[in-house]
Amino acid sequence: MTTKFVLLLAISGLLISNYSYSQVKPISKLEKITLGDFKPKSPVVDSNANAVVLADIGSTEFEGNNNGDFTLVFKCVKRTLLVNKNAFDEATVKVPIYVGNTATEEEKFEDFEATTYNVENGAIVETKLDKNAVFKEKYNRTRTIRKFTFPNIKEGSIVEYKYTIKSPFSFFRGHIRSWYFQGKYPVLWSQYHVLIPHIFTYYPVQQGFLKYTIDSLKGIFKNYNIIDPGGANESSTIISVSGMAIYKVWAIKDAPAFKRENYTSSLENYFSKIDFQLHSIKLSENSPTQQILKSWVETIGKVLEDGDYKSVLEDKNSWLDEDLKRVTKEGTDFEKAKKIFAFVRDNFNCTDHDASIWLSDPLKKVYFSKKGTVTDINLVLTAMLNHAGFDVHPVMLSTRENGRVTESTALLNQYNYVIARLKIDSTYYLLDASYSKLGFGKLPEECYNTSARVIDKFPLLLSMNTDDLTEEKLTTVFIVNEDNGETNGSIASNLGYYESMHLRENLNTKKTSEFFKEFAKIYPSEITVQNLVLDSLPDVDEPLKMSYDIKLNFNDEDIIYFNPLLSEAIKQNPFSSAERLYPVEMPYKDNNVFSLNMEIPKGYKVDELPKSTRVKLNDNEGMFEYIISNDGNRIQLRSKIVLEKANFTPEDYETLRNFYGFIVKKHAEQIVFKKIK
Repeated sequence: MTTKFVLLLAISGLLISNYSYSQVKPISKLEKITLGDFKPKSPVVDSNANAVVLADIGSTEFEGNNNGDFTLVFKCVKRTLLVNKNAFDEATVKVPIYVGNTATEEEKFEDFEATTYNVENGAIVETKLDKNAVFKEKYNRTRTIRKFTFPNIKEGSIVEYKYTIKSPFSFFRGHIRSWYFQGKYPVLWSQYHVLIPHIFTYYPVQQGFLKYTIDSLKGIFKNYNIIDPGGANESSTIISVSGMAIYKVWAIKDAPAFKRENYTSSLENYFSKIDFQLHSIKLSENSPTQQILKSWVETIGKVLEDGDYKSVLEDKNSWLDEDLKRVTKEGTDFEKAKKIFAFVRDNFNCTDHDASIWLSDPLKKVYFSKKGTVTDINLVLTAMLNHAGFDVHPVMLSTRENGRVTESTALLNQYNYVIARLKIDSTYYLLDASYSKLGFGKLPEECYNTSARVIDKFPLLLSMNTDDLTEEKLTTVFIVNEDNGETNGSIASNLGYYESMHLRENLNTKKTSEFFKEFAKIYPSEITVQNLVLDSLPDVDEPLKMSYDIKLNFNDEDIIYFNPLLSEAIKQNPFSSAERLYPVEMPYKDNNVFSLNMEIPKGYKVDELPKSTRVKLNDNEGMFEYIISNDGNRIQLRSKIVLEKANFTPEDYETLRNFYGFIVKKHAEQIVFKKIK
């Protein structure tokens, strides 16, 4: 038999034994904890580290079982120093365990140990967790959680756990667990190895910016015995699979903590990690190759045959008739579709916006309970629209927080969100009824994560780029001198759609009067805010309009320093880091216009006025203008910020950072009024 393993660059049939980056050897077993472990020295550990992962070691190997199949055996051991109480969340661990319909399909959680180490009177004291203190909690119909909390933790404790998970190969489709070399705390040593029988071809997919300390590959002769139990009248047989298995090791020393920065879609996209995709199986030289990675047409075809989607797309849901008749008794097709959407949105409560593409409960149960995951709710919406005769299909996507998917590969477990795609005449609408303040044909920002896939016999790939969205805002300010000597102003803002949505959500949990008090605090004490009005608040399909009055009290000062941008000034650069290794991913393009028309306060003259300016970002990717004039009695200002794209490469980061730095500096400039004597 030939050994076959496919590397990221499509190199196959390779048998080598070397260390690509150094001659450092893998760790086979953790050494006993010493006093030095409580004060680790590493270039990636600083005073800001709340915890330090001293070692994180995992492996996946295969073994034959008694059910005529392989078992995937995943082992891990993790040792962490809890520097202070801010890291105590690390002392509670949750391990997902998948369950099937029978005992042979369930994962096994074995060989568990958890120990806390403390230094007392100069000696290391161990406190072991009782194995009975591991709790089993139901998460959903396919997953349970093993949960445990370390005992006797203190600031400065070291906690260590290890466990084994055994997974039936066929039930889990040969899924080798991903491995993360990096996390929110610095990791002094992270190591992962796989030992793969020669009959399997896997694609490892590597991600991240850190170099491997160890990246080695070699062949090891292995023999696997699989017992086929046979049928009712058949005796069991032993199947022997022998050949050169592939032993692959990766390790990274001193991985820095991955710090989240502004405008990052998901840390999942940039952690240094490795994933595995089972490509094919070839049992022998003479047997045909079994392709595991199917086409999108084949994969979605199987989804449509599943009971979940049959219940949604078949036209037999007569229990929907009564509500549909009441909701859609009159109106055009567009008006009826809007009414169905509003009915689901306003009557169903979303319990989880991070789900899967499957129903958590049967469709009818979800419908009458009036609650469920985002997928549950949007499949109810799809079922109602379908039953009403509309051309509608479910669409699956991965949210920004969940990470990007591999578009070319049909891997359903990468998707965590389902919406509906409705066609009326020649127009398509993407619908999400899981947010109470989201309008018809609108999606939350989190859904725009490169692409989505239609669940149909022809599974079309939809573009879902944030570069396709623009958030527009217009603020107009008029400030005049009253006959009674007061200086008053009126401000009107046409908010962008997403700012409007989030404001509506905010007002859903508090009174308008409470919001007004908080909003008034934005202004300095010499400016009083009055008469706040929010227009179109109930109409979630449209952006909000906000207007209010201000009263300016200059206290008869000899010199007045006045920022003409008022509350709309950008006061802080969102890009504080000096450098950035991964892209900037904004939720949308921006078009923000601020206009001021102001009478100069009576008895004053302009002593200093900011200069007008106009700058471009990388020629045509953005623009900032600050145009101000003074005709003797009146000041006019127009400030405009335009971003023509939402995503910027790391190479563009410095330019973008300088662009916003310039805006912050310019928005901080003030008009100086001097009293006329």
